[in-house]
Amino acid sequence: MEHGCKGVLISTHGGRQLDQTLSSIETVPEVIEAVNGKCEVYLDSGVRRGSDVLKALAMGVKAVGIGRPLFWGLATQGEDGVHAVLELLREEVGRVMDFCGQSDVENLESNLLNIPNNWGPGTIGG
Repeated sequence: MEHGCKGVLISTHGGRQLDQTLSSIETVPEVIEAVNGKCEVYLDSGVRRGSDVLKALAMGVKAVGIGRPLFWGLATQGEDGVHAVLELLREEVGRVMDFCGQSDVENLESNLLNIPNNWGPGTIGG
């Protein structure tokens, strides 16, 4: 932040190759705490469903990047497949928001989540 950082992207980019590494979303609470509101936090890697999007947003992430599901759609149905995946994600986000009684992604709060005590940084092998 001292050097003008405007945002932080949390990403594993291949981290799945190591068995005991944290997933991107598991690191969100620690990163949010570390930046202390001084810059925006973004997340990619592991976002597969609308519920993944909402979990990240509720934890304080500004936006998520979605890659693999879009490529799955592209590989199976071309441009129409990409549109279908985006529509499915949009529907899932809406459905999960309804289930949680939420109407606006700007007002999501982490108290909507049930995060296990042994989840996240510092818990590997613990």
